[in-house]
Amino acid sequence: MTNCQIRTASLIGLAVLWFIQTRLELFPQEVQLFSRLSGIRIMKKETPLYLLLSLLFVVLTTAGCGEGAHERSAKRMPEGCAESSLVHDGLTRWYRICLPDKLPEQAPLVLYLHGGTLSMRSLFSPLADSSATWFSLAEEHGIVLLVPNGVNPETGETYGDDQVWNDLRPDQASGQSQADDVGFLSALLDRVIAEYPIDPERIFITGASNGGMMTYRMLVETPEHFRAGAAFIANLPDIGVPFPQPPAPVPIMIANGTEDPLMPYDGGSVAKDRGVVISTRQTVDWWVQANHADPNQMDSRTLPDIDASDKCLIHEEFYPPGEDGAAVMFYRVEGGGHTLPSRESTGLFTRLMSRLLGPVCRDADGPSLVWEFFSEVSEGSIPD
Repeated sequence: MTNCQIRTASLIGLAVLWFIQTRLELFPQEVQLFSRLSGIRIMKKETPLYLLLSLLFVVLTTAGCGEGAHERSAKRMPEGCAESSLVHDGLTRWYRICLPDKLPEQAPLVLYLHGGTLSMRSLFSPLADSSATWFSLAEEHGIVLLVPNGVNPETGETYGDDQVWNDLRPDQASGQSQADDVGFLSALLDRVIAEYPIDPERIFITGASNGGMMTYRMLVETPEHFRAGAAFIANLPDIGVPFPQPPAPVPIMIANGTEDPLMPYDGGSVAKDRGVVISTRQTVDWWVQANHADPNQMDSRTLPDIDASDKCLIHEEFYPPGEDGAAVMFYRVEGGGHTLPSRESTGLFTRLMSRLLGPVCRDADGPSLVWEFFSEVSEGSIPD
């Protein structure tokens, strides 16, 4: 039996076991057997929600399973996208780059980082609402999207689908990578700038969860690369000592949900054993002081409640730059979970995922908020 056939059989088995376990809490050993056979990591064997997550993972990775991994990956890429690699620190690192149909002479670039235990391919899934919005924005505004892949901390695999970023969480955190991701992403930007007509004054970075925490690290350690950054559902790690100050301020947007079950809004353990983070309020306050933004001039508003049925509100706080500083934009997603705001997230899939990740706020689109922020920074509407 091929690995693909095993995964397909596991999909059926997991569906049955998830249905039974959610009602009777039976068969934890059988669940683990399916996990071992299929190569799917179930984080806690007696938690039905993780069965659902595993089930979704199989759904997203089974299609086209008669082909090899690279062939499947190439087949799923949208038109205008290419997959390539570079060698850094002894590892072959992978990335995708997507060019708009009409590539400008001096194109803006968005470095788009996947979340933990995901991959560059997961951002191209038809279920990834935020990515669809990014592709639309890229075509409309002539944006180059650069989507790199992290490293699997257990196997060292660089092309896989269970990848993470080394985001400064302590070594003892479960699933933490020790790869030189700062060096890799810096080298990748240098390569792409040399190969494509990129405007070096309009390079941006964004990511969610582990990708959001890696965004923080890049802005702290290599601010010279970026005009602005945006992080979703991410707090700064609690590293036990004062967090290192960036050598230069960079405008940043932060958006976190108050009902996030994985990245605790009030600080604490991430997903039980994946390190400890400070609270969202502490994270925002840290960036305000690090960027020399002016808390005394903070301006706040609540975005229109477009969809009252989501029981969610988005509150905006804008901290303008002080002398020689950079702005901080913060969106407190009241009632939101470990999700990006999305106008497109509706239906059965959203209801299923809300059991695992918390509610999706449908009053705005996360990528649209980001691009509006990036555009205002680059146009000078928001001083940097």
